[in-house]
Amino acid sequence: MSRSAKRLTTLPVAIAALAALPSAAFGSNLAVSPAPGTPDASPQTQISILGVAPKSIGSVRVTGATSGGHRGHLRSYSGGRGASFLLSQPLTQGERVRVELRVRGRSPKRWSFTVARLGAAQPFLNFKVFQQDKLQQFVTEPTLQPPKITTLKRSSGTGGDIFITPLPSPVVHPGSNNTVTINPVGPGGPMIVDRHGHLVWFKQLTPPDVAANLRIQRYGSRRVLTWWQGPVTPQAFGLGEGVIADSSYRTIRTVRAGNGYKVDIHEFELAPPADALFTVYTPVLVHLPGTPAGTLSPLLDSIVQEVDVRTGLVVWEWHSLGHIALKDSYATPANSASFDAFHINSIQELRHGCVLISARDTSAVYEISRTSGKIVWTLGGKASDFRLGHGARFWFQHDARMLRGNRVSLFDDEAGPPQKGPYSRGVVLKLDRKRHSAKLVRQYRRSTRTSAQSEGSVQTLGNGNVFVGFGAQPFYSEFAPNGRLLFDASLPQDDGSYRVYSFPWSAKPRTRPVAAARRTGPTSVSVYASWNGATAVRRWQVLAGPSAGSLKPVKTAGKAGFETRIDVSGSATQFAVRALDSRGHVLATSSPVAG
Repeated sequence: MSRSAKRLTTLPVAIAALAALPSAAFGSNLAVSPAPGTPDASPQTQISILGVAPKSIGSVRVTGATSGGHRGHLRSYSGGRGASFLLSQPLTQGERVRVELRVRGRSPKRWSFTVARLGAAQPFLNFKVFQQDKLQQFVTEPTLQPPKITTLKRSSGTGGDIFITPLPSPVVHPGSNNTVTINPVGPGGPMIVDRHGHLVWFKQLTPPDVAANLRIQRYGSRRVLTWWQGPVTPQAFGLGEGVIADSSYRTIRTVRAGNGYKVDIHEFELAPPADALFTVYTPVLVHLPGTPAGTLSPLLDSIVQEVDVRTGLVVWEWHSLGHIALKDSYATPANSASFDAFHINSIQELRHGCVLISARDTSAVYEISRTSGKIVWTLGGKASDFRLGHGARFWFQHDARMLRGNRVSLFDDEAGPPQKGPYSRGVVLKLDRKRHSAKLVRQYRRSTRTSAQSEGSVQTLGNGNVFVGFGAQPFYSEFAPNGRLLFDASLPQDDGSYRVYSFPWSAKPRTRPVAAARRTGPTSVSVYASWNGATAVRRWQVLAGPSAGSLKPVKTAGKAGFETRIDVSGSATQFAVRALDSRGHVLATSSPVAG
């Protein structure tokens, strides 16, 4: 039996053994970071200690081979589940660091890690020229420019609004190791549209900022909106932050990375009790195999970071470098500012203290142990622990998720470079851990000609349907469980969305509706009404009069998309609009406008 197969076979036994250990034993529930042996920790790193009561931590001693001993102080995580030791001064690049942790009632834990030699900071993309013919225009919101949406197919039995983040579709050039050409359509931002393609809400961001990963998650007991926003570099990684907002679109938390990093675009997932898991990309200088001794080359490390949202402290951190072999990558160091060997694009918290990650440039999915940092198993790629059955092989995948019954869903890009397959698809695989095999359960494709070089998502809906975002392609689609296409829509050409989701959504903004009036004749006026983000509006009522203080209802009309035009006649010169719900109750009234 192979070494990896033995690892799979013994996993349940190992978990049971850990659970049986007394709580005083190191390793039973203790996770530290930087993990032992980390080759490229940040000079600004915290020493994160997860799994012990803060009051039981006696001392943390940190000694750099160059910088010497370091003073610092402990800060507790929310919930009393550990603490971070914050150094008073940064560590020195390239030095080896020894840590001694003493916890009352336990033997001392000693480990070491190496501080990164940092690579050059990368610029970010800043597009300001857009394709105006592909953007929507509104009289009431003249500065708002969301992309036009085309609904191609809509069947009964599908529902929920669409959560999307318009982004320029990168065209990856063969042999370029992720060098891209981009032709932007319009400004970025989190955006919700209905099944007809009508805009519900758009938070337009100012370039160079864009958004990604807009979806509904739970923060404690609350149902919240979350997304990532910030600038993106030419190598397609982000330098931003995570946003948590309530049902009125008010930001309640902004999540920033720790240890001197920025939150990357590829993942922003909330995890109980009140943590955020996200990706970090950082350029570092390393010795690559096959290069002369002493030569340092730029490499882009992919990092998983978990932050306590309430305190901003780093709870846990894991680096691809040192855990995933560089030889397992399908990328190459040539023609690149930094060798993007791993390119983590999704993170999911699992049971038993494990995490699932997807790495695009190794075409593999990994289960990671938090406590040891080791890879429990690998699915796909050059070092797979599972034999992949007919149709189960995937390439450059995104958005890997463990489902019930040992099933894994993912978006199979199938496109490189180098291109590996004719079309992109959503897939569900069934893992057999005893036989170390994986078989294809179902695939979801919209066309044999739809091929996304990057990005993409797969969401299993509550009714069993599957919602697929085609990433760098402009399409998003819903499928029946048997793979039949039920719904299909598209952003403009040259636009895409890193992921696309479908959720039922109800919201009432804290803003007021907006009215605009355009005179079309001596006694005729077109009144326009909109309310960015409101979901309960069913009808609009026009108020008119000779002054702002003497407005009376003159006409009511059904809501018609994001902005509704209502033609009225008379001699009035001041106008306002009321938003009415399905029962005719007034939700809010706009400010008066002249017309």
